[in-house]
Amino acid sequence: MRTINRILTVAAAVSLAAITGCAAQEGALSSSPPATSSSVPSAGGSASAGEAVITIRGFAYEVPASVKPGAMVTVTNADSAPHTLTAKDGGGFDVEVPGGATVSFRAPDAPGEYGIICSFHPQMTGTLVVK
Repeated sequence: MRTINRILTVAAAVSLAAITGCAAQEGALSSSPPATSSSVPSAGGSASAGEAVITIRGFAYEVPASVKPGAMVTVTNADSAPHTLTAKDGGGFDVEVPGGATVSFRAPDAPGEYGIICSFHPQMTGTLVVK
């Protein structure tokens, strides 16, 4: 069942990329949905106390040095492929970020180092430090 889900996900991503590429050439479709935040801070930096930004670019995570417990974390996917930001071991977060999109989630309340992975691309890994 898991293999079928991955195959369908890859097929959907390829189809979406093809459609988006064709429409973008004609100028008929904007592939970037609106941000979920009113202001998006610079990649990898901190906007203000309680906010942080993670950027996904080139199939890699650009993660700030640390985020505050319970902070709102904005995840911007600069790639055209969809990705996830998933806690490896019980971090309590698992967000899907379509290509070109921005989503937000709340960082864990407990300080610590949380391994992260993309469930679509397991070679994508990183660490979210909460302190």
